[in-house]
Amino acid sequence: MKVAITLLVVLALANAGMVQKFPLTYGGKRSIMNIMVEVENKIKAHSPLDTIKGVLDNFKSAVAQEQGTHDEVYGAQKAECDSEIAYRRAEVEDATGTLKIANGILKTSNILLKKTQATLGETENILNTVSQHIGLINDARKEDTQSYNRGAVTFNDAINAIDDSLDLAAALAKGGASLIQVAEMTTKLMKSSVATKMNKAFMAPLAALSQITQEEDSVGAAERLAQLLQTLRTNVEEAWASYTAENTNALGLFAQQKDLYLASQARLDASKGRLANKAENLQGVISVQTAVAQAATNKKQRNQTLWDDAADLCHSFDVEYEAVTTGRRQELVLVQELERLAERRAAEQQ
Repeated sequence: MKVAITLLVVLALANAGMVQKFPLTYGGKRSIMNIMVEVENKIKAHSPLDTIKGVLDNFKSAVAQEQGTHDEVYGAQKAECDSEIAYRRAEVEDATGTLKIANGILKTSNILLKKTQATLGETENILNTVSQHIGLINDARKEDTQSYNRGAVTFNDAINAIDDSLDLAAALAKGGASLIQVAEMTTKLMKSSVATKMNKAFMAPLAALSQITQEEDSVGAAERLAQLLQTLRTNVEEAWASYTAENTNALGLFAQQKDLYLASQARLDASKGRLANKAENLQGVISVQTAVAQAATNKKQRNQTLWDDAADLCHSFDVEYEAVTTGRRQELVLVQELERLAERRAAEQQ
C-alpha cells in the first residue's frame, strides 16, 4: 500500500509541475495532493468505499466541469482566431490585388507618358519647321513684291523715255530739236534698255536715233524713228503686262502655299494641345496610382503583421489548451488509481 501511494505521489507531483507550467484561472481550490491525502486518511480510518468514491467522484466532476468551461473558452478563442486570421488574410489579399492593379496601371501609364512626350517633342519640332517655312514664304513674298515694284518703276520709266523720244521725233521732223536733246534721249533709252533687259528691242530705235542727224531726209528719218519707237513702246507694254501676270501668278502660288502651311500649323497646334493634355492626365494618373500603390503596400504590411501576430497568439492558445487538457487527463488517471487502491483496500478489510 505504501509503495502504491508513493507512486501516486510521484505522478501527482509531475502533474502539478505541468499545471504550474501552464497555469489556469479555473479550479484554483482543487488539489490532487489534497485529495490523495484525504483518500489515504479515509482508507486508514476504514471509511466506507462509497464515501471514498464520493470524494473522488466530486473531484472528477470538478475536473469535467472545468474542462467543459475550458472547451467553451477555447472554442470562442478558436472562432475569434479563425475570424481574425480570415479577415487579415482577406485584407492582405485585397491589398495584394489592389497593389497588382495599381502597379499595372503605373507601368502602362509610364510607357504611354514616355511615348506621348516623345510624340509631343516631335510635333513641336515639326511645328517649328512649319513656322520657319511660313516665315520664309513671307520673306520671299516681301522680296518679290519689292522686286515687282522696282520692275514697275523700271517699265514705267522706260515707257516715259519712249514717249519723250516720240516727242523728240516729232520735233526733229519739224527741225526743232538740238543735238544735245538727241544725246540726252539716247542716254535715257540706253538706260531703259539695260534696266528692262530688252537690249535687242531697243537696238533699232537707238540706231535710228543715233543716225537721224546724218540723214538728208530728216522728216522721213523722224517718221521711221517714230514708227520704231511706237513698236518699242508696244513691246515694252507687252513685257510689262507679262511681268505683271507672272507676278500675279506668283502671288497666287505664294498664297496657296502659305494657306497649306497655315492649315498644317493649325493641325499641329491642335495636336500639340491634345498631346499636352494627355501627358498632363497621364501624370495625374501616375500620381494617383503611386499613392494607391503606397497605401496598398502599407495596408498589406500592416495586415500581414497583424495576421502573423494573430497566428502566433492562436498557436499559443492551442498549445495551452492541449497542455492543460493533458494535465486534467493525468489527474483523472490518478483518480482512477486511487479508486482501484481504495477498492483493493476495501476488499482486504472484508
